[in-house]
Amino acid sequence: MSFKIIETDDDVISVRLSGLMRFADQQALQARARSLIEQGKAVRVLVYADDFQGWERTDDWSDVGFLMEHGDDIAKMAIVGDEKWKDDVFLFVGKGLRKTEIEFFTRDDHSEAERWVRA
Repeated sequence: MSFKIIETDDDVISVRLSGLMRFADQQALQARARSLIEQGKAVRVLVYADDFQGWERTDDWSDVGFLMEHGDDIAKMAIVGDEKWKDDVFLFVGKGLRKTEIEFFTRDDHSEAERWVRA
């Protein structure tokens, strides 16, 4: 797995991931988001999923503490990746179950994803 927080630009966290996402990767992203939330920012997340292969199989994913405490503090989330992952990603991030605006974009629409998440 390759997971990297590319940058944090004011309230936008940009992330690149490939392969299997690990729970530790999720925790790193949550820590960065928590830091911005504590600064009073409405966090926006932009994820570039290149060669994404799903989530590491572990029981740790049942930990929903961050989602319960801060899920609605994330204003927008844009995920850029292969269309075949769209439904699974929406399920994973809880689209429709929280206030966060969440959209999926194909790699060809990565510029639109960045514009949308910053608007």
